[in-house]
Amino acid sequence: MNSADNRFGPGERGSRPRGGKAPGRKGPVAVQAKDRRRDAALLFGLALIVRLTVAAAMPQPGYTDTAYYTAGAVHMADGGGFAEPFIWNYLSDPPGIPHPGFLYWMPLPALLAAPAGALLPGSFFAMQMPFALLSSALPILAYALAHRATGERSLAWAAGLLAIFGGFFFPYWSLPETFAPFALFGSLAFWLAGSAKEGNRASSHQSGRWLIAGLMVGLAHLTRADGILLLPFIALTPILASKMNASPRAVSTLRETGGQGVPRLLVSSAPCVALVIAGYAAIMGPWMVRNMTVLGTPLSPAAAKTIWLTEYDDLFCYGCDLSPTAYLSWGWPNIIHSKLSAMWINLQRFLAENCLIILLPLAIVGLPRLWRRRDFKLATLYLAGVYLAHSLVFTFPGWRGGFFHASSAALPFLYAASMRGLQETLRWAVSRRRRWRYREARTVFAAGIVATAIGLSAYAARQKIPDWRAANALHKTVDRWLAAHDETGARVMVGDPPAFWYQTRRQATVIPNGEVEAVLEVAERYGISYLLLEADHPAPLDALHAGQEGHPRLRLVEAWSEQDAVLYAIERLD
Repeated sequence: MNSADNRFGPGERGSRPRGGKAPGRKGPVAVQAKDRRRDAALLFGLALIVRLTVAAAMPQPGYTDTAYYTAGAVHMADGGGFAEPFIWNYLSDPPGIPHPGFLYWMPLPALLAAPAGALLPGSFFAMQMPFALLSSALPILAYALAHRATGERSLAWAAGLLAIFGGFFFPYWSLPETFAPFALFGSLAFWLAGSAKEGNRASSHQSGRWLIAGLMVGLAHLTRADGILLLPFIALTPILASKMNASPRAVSTLRETGGQGVPRLLVSSAPCVALVIAGYAAIMGPWMVRNMTVLGTPLSPAAAKTIWLTEYDDLFCYGCDLSPTAYLSWGWPNIIHSKLSAMWINLQRFLAENCLIILLPLAIVGLPRLWRRRDFKLATLYLAGVYLAHSLVFTFPGWRGGFFHASSAALPFLYAASMRGLQETLRWAVSRRRRWRYREARTVFAAGIVATAIGLSAYAARQKIPDWRAANALHKTVDRWLAAHDETGARVMVGDPPAFWYQTRRQATVIPNGEVEAVLEVAERYGISYLLLEADHPAPLDALHAGQEGHPRLRLVEAWSEQDAVLYAIERLD
């Protein structure tokens, strides 16, 4: 062994300890297992303390997504089921208020929060508890993946801490939203499918892993509509596993025969594929039956309409022609420019939000060295897939947050791969710098990475939480004004209907992205009595908000200059 190797220290090169458990005493394998269990417990405890601390700082939903799921949970707790007492988009052409809900976003976050909403009515903190618990499990998975990837406990700890202090993801982990459940269920699906055996050699235990992997995919899809993208990756994994684990002779025979053994390969993998699909169907089957009852189709077509948006605000248009024909009439220069812009923005978001900037070069080094591990391969391919889907297909929702949400399922693998990249980079550097010592360098660089993540997490929290705490204060003011004017059951058209309903329990619709005529058409159809225009409003209504234009059927009844908001009474035709 040369001098450079000596500087790594014993056990620092990621090799497995030699020897097993000796009679009458604990061997190194048993000691390491005990250490890992203790580390996992400590990481979970630390993560839960951090998550609950952040949750305690947020007394209410601060933006539309979390207001939607929180309002849905409260409505369920009150016995309203899956109906929605507000309309926040018109993609499914809602017949009235209330109307069948969760036709664009999926219901699982609301289902998770509903029991807390029933047990402790009015407690937003209680409804954050399930999400704090789920997200506290992510550091354990990141730790386990990094430990297997590097063989080093300290680097595994660094990966676990990155999963706690994830930079721009940090403020979101405890919210009643899709981040925590989708990240956990998606990453568990990759891990289970990546470590399960395939074909007829699968034991009952391994068969259970395939089934649970399918259950995780189902839960991920019940969390997010784009969770269905997980299904082909996980369902096709048994076939990939059969090919990867085939003997060299079998692979050679397959090549020589021009793939004539493929049918046999598919047959041997079929039981595992069936288990994945069965697990998925066990979760999504009941929801598809509900959709068939309500819509006549197993999945709502509302989300697919966003493929044809020509700007993000078209998500809120009323009666718009969101079709391939209308989209193509936008013109190929505009279409291509929008796709390229989305790819560029999502790439920047990936660099900053997923990689915290400093992790990207480490991940580039680490992932190729872990490529033969199926779970890392699956996570990497999925990450590339959702990047393309949210750039080239769901272009406008993608760069506005869709990719940010969906990429969370790959985070534990990205953190673990970055630690492997750090390990390889330091070994290379130590072999060329005689004064460096691997252990000292590892400690310094890993600590620096974790400190950077903590700093970015603090920055993200400071940027988001104060705004979330102050959000929607105007809604309660409007509610008091309506009550004072004896408008008990009045419906209001607002910018954020889920938040308005949560704050006031008044039925509401979203302001359509269009001219005054669209506003009046919506008001007539859904029985809306008032229009609340805040600083954030559709651009076609700028003149109405500023008081520069009016309409015979709109009467200004109140203005709140400090909030830059005006309230119009809408004269009904009937």
